[in-house]
Amino acid sequence: MKNRFTFVLGVIIVLVLAAYTVFFQVRYDEVAVLTTFDRATPPKYNTEGDRATNADGSPQAVGTLARNPDGTLIEPGSLRDRPGLYFRMFYPFQKVQYYSRRVQLLEGPLQEYQTRDSFSVVIKTDLAWRIEDPHAFFVSLRNVDEARKQLQSLLSEMSGVLGKYDFNQLVNTDPSKLKLKQVQDDALAQVRKRLADSKTHYGITVENVGIRRLMVPERVTESVFNRMRATRDRLSQDAKSTGDAQASSIREEAESAKKTILAFAERRAQSIRAEGDRKAAASYKEFEKDEQFAIFLSQIESLRKMLAFRTTFILDATQIFSPLDHFNETWKPEGKSDNK
Repeated sequence: MKNRFTFVLGVIIVLVLAAYTVFFQVRYDEVAVLTTFDRATPPKYNTEGDRATNADGSPQAVGTLARNPDGTLIEPGSLRDRPGLYFRMFYPFQKVQYYSRRVQLLEGPLQEYQTRDSFSVVIKTDLAWRIEDPHAFFVSLRNVDEARKQLQSLLSEMSGVLGKYDFNQLVNTDPSKLKLKQVQDDALAQVRKRLADSKTHYGITVENVGIRRLMVPERVTESVFNRMRATRDRLSQDAKSTGDAQASSIREEAESAKKTILAFAERRAQSIRAEGDRKAAASYKEFEKDEQFAIFLSQIESLRKMLAFRTTFILDATQIFSPLDHFNETWKPEGKSDNK
């Protein structure tokens, strides 16, 4: 009984090992290239005269893998790009090379570049890429490490891009003057062009080129600061000159307005004085007819104004006279004697 159990267990282990050698699994986030004696059968590509169509009926791009409307390869060759379990001949007749579908990140080293205005900057860049054509990738590069070397050489050729921009377009306190986004777009276009112009089809697509870090060398820092100080001083002087000019203009306008107002006020005052003189002359003619009565009316008007403020008169108890006598002691009411 024990021997039978051992035999069955041994058979199961042998079957599992045999299945492992003749079957392989492709996950959803990877693609596999099945090679026979280290050679891969190419899949079908879209040509100018024979192009497959997408699900919406539009033709697929020339040079890309020919796919059915549902996304499966028309003639996969050695490619296995759908998740599942596949059969293969046991090693060494057939081997499987796996590649990731995901976007991969390549970080470049710190490198020094020259700007258009001869300033030095130290930049660290990164590059996002993915495998678009696994068969071409396998034929030209074989593995990811080799792909990184090729992309690193392309990424280090940014001197031609940075040489088109000035230093203040890379480092500036004014965000509207920065051109970092345009620099990254130009670098991406350059890397894609180099890949397209290459005689070898690497089967990779560059998704993005970014500037991860930007620094200024120590020998350049002092000159940059001096330049920034000079710029600030110039802006300060311009602002001061503009303020002085505006202040002078405001003072001149105020002085002109002052003279205009004073002249108008003087003319108005002269007009009022002339009018008053004319009215006074007319009144004097009336008063000349009875001078005593005119004086009496003037005294009454004076008392009216004084009494409006609750004025108190202190009179001599030994003498009896009118308060009007304080204004004119010579005035005596008609019909009254000096003893009353």
